[in-house]
Amino acid sequence: MKTIIALIAAVCLAGCQKADILDTNSTTNPMVNNMATQTNFNPAGQTLVLQGNFESAVHATSGVVKIYEDKDKKRTLVFENFKTDAGPDLRIYLAEDRSVTNFIQITDKVQNGNLSLAIPANADFKKQNHVLIWCRQFSVLFGFATLK
Repeated sequence: MKTIIALIAAVCLAGCQKADILDTNSTTNPMVNNMATQTNFNPAGQTLVLQGNFESAVHATSGVVKIYEDKDKKRTLVFENFKTDAGPDLRIYLAEDRSVTNFIQITDKVQNGNLSLAIPANADFKKQNHVLIWCRQFSVLFGFATLK
């Protein structure tokens, strides 16, 4: 029984094995974010609401994440110097904890570098104060940041 469990765990983790770092300059890399994102976010006239530093979980993940709010109460998730390993089916979630409790998906595309993403109006930062880099296919946490 222990051998079967170990084999299943190895197969699951193999899907999210460390791979090449995401190449944000490649047009053939399926992990390049092809949704409308800003890479040169201007915080002028906006209020910094929360921020956190990424920590590695199963894969090396680093950078800073910030949440800004404008005068119309629209919120933006801003990644600075963000870096993580490539993986299949990576997602960015806002969640209550690192176990993906009560999460909201921000995007199904992940890219390294500086970028900003719109935050849905239904996000509740009093509860959903974790930004997760999550491999949905294998249920593996690559890295996370706790917003404070």
